[in-house]
Amino acid sequence: MVGWCRGAMEVSLNPERSVLHAQVRKAKASHCVDDSGNYLRPSTFKGPSSKVYLGDVAETLIRCSSGAETPVFTELPGFDEQRWSLNYTAGSLRISIQSMPYWGFGLLTSGYRNEVVIQGPVEERARLVHDWVAALQHNPWEFSHRRKAEKVLQAVQASLKTNEGNWRAHQTRARSILNESIASLIHHIDRIEKKGDVDVNMVELARLEIDLAQQALAEDNTPAVERALSRGEAALLIPIEEDEVDADGSILIIEEELPLIDLTDDASE
Repeated sequence: MVGWCRGAMEVSLNPERSVLHAQVRKAKASHCVDDSGNYLRPSTFKGPSSKVYLGDVAETLIRCSSGAETPVFTELPGFDEQRWSLNYTAGSLRISIQSMPYWGFGLLTSGYRNEVVIQGPVEERARLVHDWVAALQHNPWEFSHRRKAEKVLQAVQASLKTNEGNWRAHQTRARSILNESIASLIHHIDRIEKKGDVDVNMVELARLEIDLAQQALAEDNTPAVERALSRGEAALLIPIEEDEVDADGSILIIEEELPLIDLTDDASE
């Protein structure tokens, strides 16, 4: 584990775009192409359409892309329904995916790879790739047919080693950003605890959320990390209940109940 982390840190991410190569493991006809605009649609689409096999890599990436617009095919599937290209935007990210065979003439799903290009802010790219890998059921950089994959990647100035390093560098960058967010909240808790500006119970609650965030990070669960940090920050916003203060500024503490004084005039009885 330590070895690959060090190796990943040596790979500097491109400031403008990420190019990643992935092995497809599974593919089924759960989508189609809308003939009216070449849009990606679910297989239940009722209009004129043609079948397409997206594969687990592309399906998972689109699902992990927050705020993604409907993908549009730039290369339509033909006789080979698993050979296609599409692109879409998700917030400030622009994403293109190309599916193509690299082994065995594409007769088996294991003979397909995806080339993915993501353009946009590096922090957002790292976060997306981190969530993408966590959601997949396999390491996408591990190819089923290594010899053939090595030759294919060399043709595009890449290799199995550099491709894996690139994937892992994105993961490392995303974890680093999340670790910085956790450390920032810890520092904030320590600072306000010294000032006494927050109820001690709320401080303990915030520290509990820090523990949950760290546990979620260890499990590569980015949404859970962010939810825990949000809860921790919210706990620190609850103000301390103020005691009553008298005119001289000293705190008035009443420990015993005051006796009830009967002000009824005895003469009126």
